Amino acid sequence: MRYIFILLLGLYCLLQGPLAFSQNYSTRTTLAPKLQKQFEKVRAQAEAKNFADARSGLEKILQEDPTFIDGIILVGNIHYDEQNYPKAIQRYREALELGPDYQTRLYYQLALAQMRADDFTGSLNTWDQFLQREKKNTELIKRAQRNRADAVFAADAIKKPVPFNPEKLPPSINNPEQAEFLPSVSADGQTMVFSRLVQGQEDFFVSKMENGAWQNAEPLVALNTPFNEAGHCLSADGKTLYFTGCNLAKSLGGCDLYVSYFQDSAWTAPANLGAPINSGAWESLPSISASGRVMIFASDRAGGVGGRDLWLSRQLPDGKWSNPRNLGPKVNSVGDEQAAFLHPDGATLYFMSNGHPGMGGFDLYLSRLDSAGNWGTPQNLGYPINTRANEGALSVSLDGSRAWFSTDVEDTRNTEGIKQGRSDIYTFTMPELNRPKVVTFARGKVFDLATKEPLAAEVEVQELASKRVFYKAKVANDGSFMVCLPVGQNYALNANHPGYTFYSANFELAEVRNAAQAYELSAGLQALPAEGVSTVPGDKTPVILRNVFFETGSAVLSPESAPELDRLTELLQENPTLKIQINGHTDNVGSDADNLKLSEQRAKAVYTYLIGKGITATRLSYKGFGESQPIADNATEAGRRENRRTEFVLQ
Repeated sequence: MRYIFILLLGLYCLLQGPLAFSQNYSTRTTLAPKLQKQFEKVRAQAEAKNFADARSGLEKILQEDPTFIDGIILVGNIHYDEQNYPKAIQRYREALELGPDYQTRLYYQLALAQMRADDFTGSLNTWDQFLQREKKNTELIKRAQRNRADAVFAADAIKKPVPFNPEKLPPSINNPEQAEFLPSVSADGQTMVFSRLVQGQEDFFVSKMENGAWQNAEPLVALNTPFNEAGHCLSADGKTLYFTGCNLAKSLGGCDLYVSYFQDSAWTAPANLGAPINSGAWESLPSISASGRVMIFASDRAGGVGGRDLWLSRQLPDGKWSNPRNLGPKVNSVGDEQAAFLHPDGATLYFMSNGHPGMGGFDLYLSRLDSAGNWGTPQNLGYPINTRANEGALSVSLDGSRAWFSTDVEDTRNTEGIKQGRSDIYTFTMPELNRPKVVTFARGKVFDLATKEPLAAEVEVQELASKRVFYKAKVANDGSFMVCLPVGQNYALNANHPGYTFYSANFELAEVRNAAQAYELSAGLQALPAEGVSTVPGDKTPVILRNVFFETGSAVLSPESAPELDRLTELLQENPTLKIQINGHTDNVGSDADNLKLSEQRAKAVYTYLIGKGITATRLSYKGFGESQPIADNATEAGRRENRRTEFVLQ
């Protein structure tokens, strides 16, 4: 029996191979002494990124000992760092064949290399092997689970590519020797501000579109410093630049948000936005809404979901910013979210993330605002917009058809064949699936009705149905303003300035227009009489209340009228000696008597509303004029609509 046992044991060992008694590879500790010294030298070369010499030294060691597993792994790591992923995969597999259980982390590294080589399906089995073996390193397990989710997504995305034909911008933007990134384009598509890596530090550059071509980019000298300038966004009108400044004077943290204004043909000195937007944490990569009243930025401040999160702050009536609100776990992940771009439609948010399922690294996503004001589940923009490269900050045109972004996807290598990873700026046609609401331009001017001099008035544009404010700001000293608004809605325009009556209008944006063909809005304000001075009767110019509406054929005020009438109430409260007469007018449809009666009833309805708001009756009067004072041709519906109006005159 003893001999039978020995015979069976020997047969078993032959079937199992040499690992039944001893490992079939050498390690750093079992390597021949002279080779150990060579290996330590090679390791130092690899750590110093002297990859060519390290690879050469390792090949010599492996010629003498082909089973040296630590050497094979190090060669694989060097190939990985050089972004030569097929060779890295080959070496990792050689090591695993020698010692399947030598290093559990080697499965993790192999799976990463497979994903970098776009073998997402093949990486799934490797991820599973790692997760089956690793039981202790919880952080590494979480990272592996996220990477596996990326592989599942990527394997499916590659099978369903979205239309994508990126065009690299010309040398006037992309310097062949330097990296360009973070393009920010004004709403009219005529100005681009981006960052360029110059002698190891980041500077702003600006390019103008002329005759359909981007002109040679010039450094933004007024804002560039010996420190880094980047992480910026240009306002819709191209006149305000928000950006990230690090280690500057009076900084609240390592990196803060700053603002500069383009005034009198020059950029103003940067101003720190201060608390509560800035804190002792890292703040960067802002995006400003078309209205200038909402800012979304990235920060790693306390209270977030992951590493770097997206936060939102609103500008208050006094010009200060509200306490930032985290966008929450639907948008923010356990990874990093940054480089937000809030489209001028106000409801589509593009951003970078490495925490949501994607192609690996940073991908581009979008989230849409629902009717309840909540941001929806992020949607990956798809392959090949997203790749295994890091896709960077997106800027999207008004109509959503064109986008600009930076990426390091181009295979640029140095003389030693090592990939440089230099990013450039590209443009592409945005697939329909990823487009925002269509937005168009409206441009206006506020002026004194009598002198025609411009007024730096307060202007507000509001959607009539939802009462949502799209734009509210003090306009430039020349009275001009520009606003971007979603197409197909009805809007109210309101303008006011101290010492003047207010101006109101309503308009519909029915089609997309570019900057050269923008909707023109003009607001003439009538000066109020000085206190104690009566107006001359012949000088009374009616102020039309264009956003006062009635139910059809009646004197019942529509709910949409409230904002306009409250504005009139405020004017009367701020000018306690002011007296007005409210006039009602109709079109010529119906009898003269009926129209006269309806016009007076409507004027009285406004009179009654103001009294209900606390305005003394002695300061008010009302009168109906029926169809007797038309201001447009009653032969058309548009003309009749203008004639059906309520107005007031100063008394």
